[in-house]
Amino acid sequence: MRSRIRYHPLKSRSKAFVLTSAVFSNTFIRKYGIFSVILCLGLGYLFYTRVLYQQYIYQTLPLYQKSIRLRLGHSENYSDQVDRWKPIGDPSDRLQIYSAYFDPRLEIVHNFRVTEGTLPFGTVRIFSILPLKVRRREIYCHFRYANNRTVWHRADQVDAIHENFGMEFSASYVVCKLVGNKHQVDIELPAEVGLTYDQDLSAMQPTSFVGIHYPSRHQDFLLRTPPRRKLAICVGPAHHNYSNAARIVEFVEYWQLLGAERFYFYNKSVTAEVDRVMSYYRERNVAEVLQWNLEGYEFEKDLRYEGIFAALNDCLYRATLVGDFHYTALVDFDEFLLPLKAIVPKNNATTAAVADEETLVQYLDRQGRFDVHSFNFEAVFFYGFYEEDFSKLPPGWANNTYLYTQFRTMRTKKPLMHHNRSKYVAVGRNAIEAGNHFVWRALRDTNEYRVPETEGLLFHYRDLCIGYGCETYVEDTSARRFGKEIQRSVDNVCQQLFPETDGVCPLGDD
Repeated sequence: MRSRIRYHPLKSRSKAFVLTSAVFSNTFIRKYGIFSVILCLGLGYLFYTRVLYQQYIYQTLPLYQKSIRLRLGHSENYSDQVDRWKPIGDPSDRLQIYSAYFDPRLEIVHNFRVTEGTLPFGTVRIFSILPLKVRRREIYCHFRYANNRTVWHRADQVDAIHENFGMEFSASYVVCKLVGNKHQVDIELPAEVGLTYDQDLSAMQPTSFVGIHYPSRHQDFLLRTPPRRKLAICVGPAHHNYSNAARIVEFVEYWQLLGAERFYFYNKSVTAEVDRVMSYYRERNVAEVLQWNLEGYEFEKDLRYEGIFAALNDCLYRATLVGDFHYTALVDFDEFLLPLKAIVPKNNATTAAVADEETLVQYLDRQGRFDVHSFNFEAVFFYGFYEEDFSKLPPGWANNTYLYTQFRTMRTKKPLMHHNRSKYVAVGRNAIEAGNHFVWRALRDTNEYRVPETEGLLFHYRDLCIGYGCETYVEDTSARRFGKEIQRSVDNVCQQLFPETDGVCPLGDD
């Protein structure tokens, strides 16, 4: 019996084969081992793309920007144009275009596709009113040059600005890249841009163009030097026949004491008295007044709040790129951002600073860092039904005896949390999309600085309670820091503007 049994010698196997067989012979190891390999490959790919991104953004594109010369093909300064709302295609479709800005920040273009042999050197951002559900592939940018040559391509980015509340139309921005040949040195910049919406076949040629705003010429269009100016103030559209002239004068004069240099107002509908105030500051180069001729939408039904988010974002880019401001505060006529008492380094010694000694600009400079895109201030409310204090009214000489900042001294006790009715100061070159209460989008690796309530607050002078802790309140006289100075400033302006009322600015019906 044994003699009929045959034995076969084992085949020799390599160590690699034996190891592989051992690893994959176990079901658990086989299943999760493959998953681990896929995970490692994925992480490796992400790391590789990050390295490529860093190289593209911080090496390739900057070198390309430095190697080219940008020029406008016409001597006319297109940044001095007057922006107005214009129709896109058929006016009955209610699509409109307002303004456009050249943005040389390379972080914006890093993921835009380009054809072989070309590189992007910047983008043009166009503010418009579009259907909320518009798709990027439906929008085309048409660039027109000084010699009337037109170049068009599909938009690279189309986004509805946040806080549109799901309405049919939304303030939107369209972003289109500008590219040049890798071997091209001298590049002409387009003068104007128009949009088409390919659902409307009759509108494949733009019906309207808007001039493109460029950074000031001393910047060589590319923002190579720090901003020359500090703080600009943006206010959303004044509408429904806004009539409180006194409030605007107090607003401008008080913000100037806080360090503001320029104001941007959007005029939809105001009284003759308010128009007189705005014209006064425009003539003195303190304010820029933009006509907000936005028509065709039912208020708070078709479009959010008179297109306010188009105005706020237009203002952010206007102040940053054209005005060359470092900081931009986005507030309303009844809002002020006040720095409070803080510990301020002084002469290499730490001393308690008196609140009156530090302006908002000084506070921002002291707290600012390169990686901050905005400073967000918590809100407190000075309601009109709280008891007012007229004990500090200057005896005898004050004409305008009702200044919100001086006589409303009772406020809600507890500040609201950040992003809840808060307001902010944006660092323009780091911000991308402005919201009403905070910055929605900013450059990668930048952050919001949330101002502690001990360092600064938003003082909001509302007449009616909106349900935010109205029952508990405290006295706060911080806004009186300028005392007679603000009173004299307001009286001086009102005396020039309204001699027929003995220098008293109208309070209006607001």
